[in-house]
Order: sequence, then C-alpha cells, then structure tokens
Amino acid sequence: MKTKIIKKIFLLSVFISLFSVNNYGQSQIDSLLNLAKYEIGKLSFRTAGNYLNEVEKIDSLNNTALYLRSEMKLLLGDTEFIELLDELNIRDAKEYYHVMKLKYSAFIGLSESESLLERYLLDYPDNGEIKFIQWLLELDKGNYEISMLTAKEISNQTMFRFAPYLALFNVSWDKNYDNTIPYMDSVEQILGREFYGSKYIDILKIISSNEIVDYGAGKVEMPFAWCGSGIGFYMIDEKGDSLKIEIDTGTAFNMMTVHDKPVGEKISGEDVLVVENGISYNYMEKPADLLYKKSNFSVPPINNFIFGYFESEFFKADGCTSPFVFQNRALHIDPIREKVYLFDRENMENYINENSDRIEKVPYIVRNGWMFISCKINGTEVLMQIETGSRDVNFCTIALPALGLESYACSIEWNGQDFPIDKVDCILEIGKIKYEVNGGLVSDNVFANWYYGLATAGDIGPFFMNNFAYTIDIFNQQIIFEIN
Repeated sequence: MKTKIIKKIFLLSVFISLFSVNNYGQSQIDSLLNLAKYEIGKLSFRTAGNYLNEVEKIDSLNNTALYLRSEMKLLLGDTEFIELLDELNIRDAKEYYHVMKLKYSAFIGLSESESLLERYLLDYPDNGEIKFIQWLLELDKGNYEISMLTAKEISNQTMFRFAPYLALFNVSWDKNYDNTIPYMDSVEQILGREFYGSKYIDILKIISSNEIVDYGAGKVEMPFAWCGSGIGFYMIDEKGDSLKIEIDTGTAFNMMTVHDKPVGEKISGEDVLVVENGISYNYMEKPADLLYKKSNFSVPPINNFIFGYFESEFFKADGCTSPFVFQNRALHIDPIREKVYLFDRENMENYINENSDRIEKVPYIVRNGWMFISCKINGTEVLMQIETGSRDVNFCTIALPALGLESYACSIEWNGQDFPIDKVDCILEIGKIKYEVNGGLVSDNVFANWYYGLATAGDIGPFFMNNFAYTIDIFNQQIIFEIN
C-alpha cells in the first residue's frame, strides 16, 4: 500500500514538473544543464550547483540535474551521494543510475566493478563516462602505455576532461618522472587554473635530471626505530648526523620529508629548491615553506639523495618517508625482531625462495606513491589503502553501505579530551590472513581521493601491519607478509 502511494505522489510530481517545463521551455533547461556540466568538468561545484538550482526551480524532477548532483557528491566522497543514487533508482533513470552505480563501485574499489563494467558496456556502448571508467580500471591494472595513447580520446568523451591527464600524472611518479610535467600542464590548461600537483613541477624538473648513486651491495641493514605506533629507521649522513624517519606509506609522490627545519638544516648537503607555502599537514596551523636538499648518506650508502624539510612539530620522529624513496630497493620491515633492510633484486628473490612456506604474497596497485591491496571485509572484496602512518583499520562513511557495515557512536581521547566518533566492527581478510577489527574508525573523508574517480574504501594501519614482518617488493609489485 505504501509503495503505491509513493508511486502516485511521484507521478503527480512528474505531471506538475512537465507543466512547468512546457511553460518555461526545454531549451532554457538544456542551456542551464550544459553550463552546469561544463563547470562540474572544471571542478567548479559551487557554480555548477547554482545552475542546477535554477533547473530545479523550473523542473524539480529533472533526472539530468539529479545525475549531475550525484557526480559532484561522489567525487567529493559526500555521503549524500548514496541518497541521490537511490533517488535515481526510484525514478527509474536507468542509464544515469547504472553509470553512477559503476562509478561508485570503482571509486571505493569494489571487485564487482569489472562485472558491472562488462554489463554496462553492452547496455550503453556509446556512454563516454562508462568508457572513462573502463580506461581508469585498465590504468589501475598497469596498462600505462596503452592508457597514454588513448588519454586524449577518453578526455573527449567524459565531462571530466582533465581527469585522464590527472590520473596519468599520478601514475607517472611511479613510471617516468619526465612525463609528469606535461600531464599536469594538460590538467591546468583544461581547468584554467593551477592544481594541487602544480607545486611539484619545479622539484620534478630537478628529480628527473638527478642521478641517485646507490653503492650498497646486496642487503643493507638500517638501524630500527619505533615511531609511536609506527616503525622507522635511522639514516646517517656523511658527517655522522642522523635522522629518525618513520615509514609512512601514506606519503605521496615517493618523497621523504623532515618535519623539523633545524634538523634538516644540519644534515650535510646543499639546498636545491625552496617552495613557498609548499607543504601542509593536518596538525599544522598554516602551510610552511618547503625546502629541498641534496645529500650524501653513509646509512644507507647513497649519494645525491633529495629530501624535503620544513618548520613543524612532528613528535614521533624527525620526519616520514614513502617506502619507494629508495630507488630499485625493496623494503623489509620486521617489527617483531626490530629489523629494517633494503633488498636488491637478488636478495629479494632469495628471501622469497627461502621463506616460500611461510609467506603470503599480495599484489598491490600504486597511485602517486600510495599502495592499495585487494582484501575482503566481511566477505566483500574491495580495495584498501596501506597506511602505516595511520592507526588501525579505518573506513570511509560512503563505503559502509556497499560493505554491509553499520557504525556505532563512540569517543576517542585526543590531547586529553574526548571527541565523538563512529566505529565499526568487522572481519578483514588478506589472502590467508584473518583479522578481527574491533572499533575501526569511520571518517567522512575519503582516503586517497584525487578527484578523478578512483579512491578507496578505507585504510589499513600499523596496528594491523605490526603483527607481521612484511616486505614491500617493488620488483614484483607485491607486499609479502610472513605468517606463522
């Protein structure tokens, strides 16, 4: 009975909406929708929203307006997206609903993306947004060269014309530094303004022409260091001065930064660049100038090593680093035995062969220096980011419905005060590994969201990772967990 009433109300609303459209003219609506779509494609969501408001004054049930709102909300990771997606389904706006269902699945990394993509490509062979998701998923699989060749074609088929170039900009940090600059140029030309990645252009030019000299042979041990709940190591420069560095897989762009300007200044070497207001962290009141220095180190034995440093307060260590900062080296981290090693390819293969009966090998995807692995949350397969600079296992609110998770209210102590938060309980599976998550944090923020359509459902922090010795194997693009 209730369903019939809802349908009758909806049909009456449609009739009233059609009456309004006939009075004001479809051409005016189409013009406003085109303007909104153009602004969304430049990430000018406020302006686009104003145009959509005007459309809905004329036609309150305009499906294209609803679809465009859902595009904006998803890209921001806004939980209102779930309501808009449901509304598209209720209105039986099938193509729009299916496009956004696919985009949502890809955005949070559900494994069902592939089956949805296959189905919708058959149903809507000319839909440019579906083709864009197909292109993104191929790029995620490592088909970098093909994606480079088809970027322009895809750019012309999606409203987010900048997005293929932004995706390639991020992936190029792990492939070829020389390609990053023209891709960011393309992003800025389409958006008509500087983008977040613009501040890296100058250092990219320096890095692309810099030759790091690694004169360590085979396996190199680094002095182990606890960094709060995280893990790190000590680096020693050619003068004997040391740095305590946390391994933070959430550090983007394969970089290392020292969060203490005086400490960075005392390390031997020369400054090669200063970027005004070049860096900001959530614990900082305002952005700080970021200085880059080229240095030589005895531990690990490496010359021409470039790192950033700035004025801040980072209590766990002197700074933090991406695990990919040491080129052509796998990173082995053993919190149980308190050991950190760098492996060359030969030592990496020896380690795998010698421990084949007690390791779990898990392939990872890389986007701008961030790692993502496939795992199961209460049986649902999804991508999660590895974030050793975080805490336990954390989830994005927008991903909860797809994972069948319900959050509960709780609180957390921070700087002596209690703050209200939401938590979830679930079972995390990575290959043969099972882990019970009790009180995983839930956040409205979407982890690893670069505003081009791929993010993640959450992240896996050091409380989980510290249960294992693990290796970030760059040669085979996998994380290797030692299991008993």
